[in-house]
Amino acid sequence: MNKDDYKSAIEQIHASDELKEKTLEKMNKRKTNKLSYLKYLSACAVFILVFSVGFMELKKGEPIQGPEFNPNKTEKIATSKNDLPRFESMKELKEVLKENTYTKSRSNGMVFDSIAESADVNSEVVMNTKSEQKQEELSDYSKTSATTDKDHSTTNVQVENVDEADIIKTDGDYIYYITYDKLFIVNAEELETVATIQIKEDGKKSFSPQELFINKDKLVLLGNLYEYEENITREKTSTEDEATFKRREVEDMAYSEAVRINRSNTAVAMVYDIQNKEKPEFIRQVGLDGYYTNSRMIGDNVYFISNKNVYYYDNLKDEDLLPRVIEADGKSRYIECTDIAYFKGTENYSYMLVGGFNINNNDEMNVETFFGANSTEVYASEKNLYVTQIKYDNSYRKTNTTIYKFNLDNSNIVLTAKGEVEGYMNNQFSMDEYEGNLRVATTYVVETRTEENYDEETGIGSISYEEPLYSNRLYILDDNLKEIGKIDDLAKDEKIYSVRFMGKMGYIVTFEQVDPLFVIDLSDPTNPQIKGELKIPGYSSYLHPYDETHIIGIGYNTKSNGYGGITTDNMKMSMFDVSDVENPKEMFSIDIGKSYTSSELLYNHKVLFYKKSDNLIGFPVNYDGKNEISIYKIDLEKGFEDYFKITNERGYYGQRMIYIEDILYILSDKSIISYDLNSFEKIKELKLEVNINTETNEIIAY
Repeated sequence: MNKDDYKSAIEQIHASDELKEKTLEKMNKRKTNKLSYLKYLSACAVFILVFSVGFMELKKGEPIQGPEFNPNKTEKIATSKNDLPRFESMKELKEVLKENTYTKSRSNGMVFDSIAESADVNSEVVMNTKSEQKQEELSDYSKTSATTDKDHSTTNVQVENVDEADIIKTDGDYIYYITYDKLFIVNAEELETVATIQIKEDGKKSFSPQELFINKDKLVLLGNLYEYEENITREKTSTEDEATFKRREVEDMAYSEAVRINRSNTAVAMVYDIQNKEKPEFIRQVGLDGYYTNSRMIGDNVYFISNKNVYYYDNLKDEDLLPRVIEADGKSRYIECTDIAYFKGTENYSYMLVGGFNINNNDEMNVETFFGANSTEVYASEKNLYVTQIKYDNSYRKTNTTIYKFNLDNSNIVLTAKGEVEGYMNNQFSMDEYEGNLRVATTYVVETRTEENYDEETGIGSISYEEPLYSNRLYILDDNLKEIGKIDDLAKDEKIYSVRFMGKMGYIVTFEQVDPLFVIDLSDPTNPQIKGELKIPGYSSYLHPYDETHIIGIGYNTKSNGYGGITTDNMKMSMFDVSDVENPKEMFSIDIGKSYTSSELLYNHKVLFYKKSDNLIGFPVNYDGKNEISIYKIDLEKGFEDYFKITNERGYYGQRMIYIEDILYILSDKSIISYDLNSFEKIKELKLEVNINTETNEIIAY
């Protein structure tokens, strides 16, 4: 099958990166029964082929060359050292990998993560379509780094001074927005695209941008670089017609010993100088083996995390089992096994890499690596980074959470402690550092009921599981992640739906039949105490501080399902008064949307629109196949009042909102529209030139 055939076969396929990875992992778990291969055959062939398409060529601008990576230079990387256990030799690492691979998959493996020959990417900056005369008329101010005093949106972050990457940022003069495979730089006042950044295909590589940071005149683009190499050796026999040959060739791609697909996935951070917004200048890029999972920016330092699955099969070279780091000098370095922290008894067979670098220099990236963990939730204070990993028991019904603590200091990363708590966390807001201690809220299984059944006639037995009984716990952990305080059996038979820590106080929402809001005094870390409790119908999935004594809760109303249980209804937003810690009150609330209404805010806090200066709060709402932008006025005397609403057909990415002064910008996957926040009149609309199939109105597959 030639390349054109592959392109034709996948032209209408639109697959996510996560789905590709999951499918490829399933492929690695080869089964002896040949029929089992056919279950994954179609998906496998598609995803192998997806990597052969790549990004569309841009027509304008000169490409900015990224650093040339040289895999032959395998110098030792800069790695933080501490007293944590490390692999003593490659023999030890191979024994652990071999045991896992053969006991869990019993496979020689057809698809493997492997170190590719190179990992360079080229980016292309394209200026918007303007005449030369128009370009010369632009003021010098628009071509230099913006230093504005304008009131504007910032990313809704958990910790002050700890920035979180997002798909959209603004500095008050320009909007920086990732949609599909491009990053757009937009002049906010004129609502015109001045430049785009897109990574070009070089035949066997493609780049998927995920998030970005803005720091003065620097832009950091984060994403995943995919590399692949096909090696199909099968030849057509004299008795096969063309259709049979192609069918069997696709089958070979799934399980033939003659095929090897070498794939390398690299989490990449690229730094651009955007002092001249029309001509972003590529400065450097760094990479960590595996998939990009999360990041933080503290001052001028970026810390980002990748996860890489690792497999073993015979005749692998040592470097094929070691994670790789890409430095700004273009060198591809492998992390030596003696620099990889390893905790014996782990059930997770992947590498987690944490890299730190300063955006204003080309110093070597600092990296901490360990085997047997991947990142689930990430929390960062100004001094420490906490990464969690869920551990399941054999039934996958009981869980523990392992917490890894990294000290952060001017891009240096040191893994300093490891702790474990029972249960799982709801999200990153379940963690908070205060005065050197870490507060952690978890939900855990108290009891799992089982019933054994046996049919004497057939001799077949079975085990049925009932819904497990849950409870919740609040831990206080010291600097070494050792328990010093705890509240046990918090809201037994319920689960945590939201958490917010504010100084010496903590607020936890649980739910089963009603919504208890717990107010917890954490002033004595060795003796945390529940001070107050409020029970109301429904529950809050996100808690947002309004001031020191008021919290906004956004979640769902609930109703009876007619069978003695409770189900969610429409959304609602509540204002809680917690000034009297022993008697919290719901001051007022407002219903949002209809039944089956949802919002991205309930699982992604970054979508929140919040203009405290004007007491405005908003978020996108989805129902009946449409997107509704809803903004509310907050008045502690009058309650929440509808302020601005607009309904549009649902876009591929949904919709986001930001503001600059009194201008509201609504961003969808294919456009940016500005509105006057006082008169609500539409001002301008910018159509974004994304790679869309004009016939199907869908994104072109890569």
